[in-house]
Amino acid sequence: MCFISSSIYAQSTYYQGATVIDGTDNEPIKNATIIVTDGKISCVGSAKTCQISGQKNVINVEGQYITPGLVDAHVHFNQTGWIDGRPDGIAAPEVYPYEKTSMANLANPERWLKSYLCSGITSVFDVGGPFWTTQLHQKFAHSNDVPNIKAVGPLVTWVTVDAMQLNDEVYTFLPMGSIEEAVASVDKVRQSGSDTVKVWFLTPPEDKRDELDARMYAIGKGVKDSGMKLIVHATTLREAKVAIKAGAKMLVHSVDDKPLDQEFLNLLVTNKVYYVPTLLVHGGWTRGYSSVALNLPLPIDDPNGCVDQETLDNITTPERLSSVKPEWLTGVWAFDRLQSSGMQLSQMNENLLKVHNAGGLIATGTDAGNPLTLHGPSIYAEMEAMQNAGLAAKDIIIYSTKNGAGAMGGSSKFGTIEVGKTADFLVLSEDPLKDIRAFRSVKQIVRGGKLHQQSDLAYRNID
Repeated sequence: MCFISSSIYAQSTYYQGATVIDGTDNEPIKNATIIVTDGKISCVGSAKTCQISGQKNVINVEGQYITPGLVDAHVHFNQTGWIDGRPDGIAAPEVYPYEKTSMANLANPERWLKSYLCSGITSVFDVGGPFWTTQLHQKFAHSNDVPNIKAVGPLVTWVTVDAMQLNDEVYTFLPMGSIEEAVASVDKVRQSGSDTVKVWFLTPPEDKRDELDARMYAIGKGVKDSGMKLIVHATTLREAKVAIKAGAKMLVHSVDDKPLDQEFLNLLVTNKVYYVPTLLVHGGWTRGYSSVALNLPLPIDDPNGCVDQETLDNITTPERLSSVKPEWLTGVWAFDRLQSSGMQLSQMNENLLKVHNAGGLIATGTDAGNPLTLHGPSIYAEMEAMQNAGLAAKDIIIYSTKNGAGAMGGSSKFGTIEVGKTADFLVLSEDPLKDIRAFRSVKQIVRGGKLHQQSDLAYRNID
């Protein structure tokens, strides 16, 4: 198995000696050579196939493992990884003024971008936030020091969330209070330049189901007529079916209320809808709230020092919220919620396996930015949760690379180690086919052909 391009005679860099796992169903290539030319992969295969010309720009990766760069297909740049980024949860303006938090995110998205690249994530999909997030791709289009970025802009929803509507310029949600309003919201997203509309389709009251379903279908038609793509937050089985019937091409969460049935699986597979499990985000909320309830800082899973200091300071000082936490947030609540979170995860695991066994399209996403789902390193635990659910490491690699690119609409450009694709790949010291935890051993990140040492991207050294 080998692939070669005629462009290799230009200025090239050679990665020699690693085992290459290319993100497809192909068998690994041992003692392989990857040639990178002008930021793209120009050859991948055996040393005989991809011959080295001269001794310049040869990087010895013997004994290492190379995979495509990871893709996080569900993130939020206007959230911080802590409670300060979600005032619709615990409102604490005396401690965390939301305007200050949101404006800091707008002013410095690079801190999240650095965390992602540091963790081996070379592409990210922001699936809901203020319109400024949709400009990040253009802003960083020519930079190989940040991941590839796509963002959809504000979410369309029937729910009112005043806490996250900062002002007339910075807001997270658009309304769907009627069919006309829903269609107008779709047009507003289109005018922003985004090619994707996301609906936050929370479970409606029973007496409003029919009218909200009608609005969902109207949104789907408006999206299709505009040549855009529809993605949907729908975590209950009924609403997830409605979303697919309305034209959704991606479900950004697991269905977690009941077991998936054959009708859902048929809809998902037939319509080639991406299913993003986000297995751990609910548990992150629970752990974050429990930390506040108990005034107890929780351990932070950041094996490579990729989380910035301000975020660490906020997470490790939950006592800041002692005077403003709601009365219901007690140790008893924390215990009960931790127990119910385990049951919810069990249902999501069961449904994930059903989608996998049915041949559904699965893409890894973390919902990073939510409390204790940290930008960057949270992808490790998410992939490990998929492994614990019963998925094989080889499949998880595909779901976290190739399929993530597909969910972003970028399959032809990135996500696998193939000739002509952008040179986004990782050098690991451990074998990820044996254990998906090996992604924690990332030593080098190649983004758009530029080589980064992982330690150079870290906010702090990890002994």
